Amino acid sequence: MSRVGSVVVCSFVALLLGASTAFAQDPPAPAAADPAAAAPPPAAPPPPVAQQSGGAATSLDRPGFDFGARLGYALPMGKTAGSENLSDGVSGAIPLVLEAGYRVNGNFTVGALFQYGLAQIKDGSTTGCGSGIDCSGSVVRLGIEALYNFNLDTALTPWVGLGTGYEWFTISASAGGQSASVTAKGFEFATLHVGGDYRVSPQFALGPFLSASLAQYSSASIDAPGMSGSMDLTDKKMHEWIQFGVRGKFGI
Repeated sequence: MSRVGSVVVCSFVALLLGASTAFAQDPPAPAAADPAAAAPPPAAPPPPVAQQSGGAATSLDRPGFDFGARLGYALPMGKTAGSENLSDGVSGAIPLVLEAGYRVNGNFTVGALFQYGLAQIKDGSTTGCGSGIDCSGSVVRLGIEALYNFNLDTALTPWVGLGTGYEWFTISASAGGQSASVTAKGFEFATLHVGGDYRVSPQFALGPFLSASLAQYSSASIDAPGMSGSMDLTDKKMHEWIQFGVRGKFGI
């Protein structure tokens, strides 16, 4: 072998040995880990929480019982019978309404109501009051109702309702140690309610209300010295009460 060939062979052997040494000294770097495989699985999202107006769900948003009270003022409209206007004998009334119902869910409630209202009886020939005759009056209502709360995410949540029932309107008079009373009564065909609830606490709401009732007196009774009894009204007419005021509701 010529010197040139020996040099080439030696150089080639040295190159192989050097490469082997380099591979021995510097092993290949491990493959980079897969970021998707190394990252922990994402945590499951928390379960949804029922919402109510203004925050987390409260007892007023679940099935349960509602107890309410209303205080306001009532305006008479329409006729009692024949040509007699209801407003001829009474200028208004101050009603106190008590309610109790079952809350099917956060929106829908069914229940009953009882009202006792102090009627403001006018003096004059229509009622016979005045001139030494003291008069007072009352408006009593008993009925059922269904209320729907829209449960919006607002400070004041609107609600609507529809009801029906029975009504008693009484005028009492006293003079000279004697007293007498006349009561007209009949069905309340429909009452429309609207209002708004402001959540004062998780169990208590307060807000305004407005209601309008459509009713008809069908009979009357008299209780007076030497005269008592009842009779059916022949010329029946429709009358209305417009009520407005404040309503409070407590839920359990």
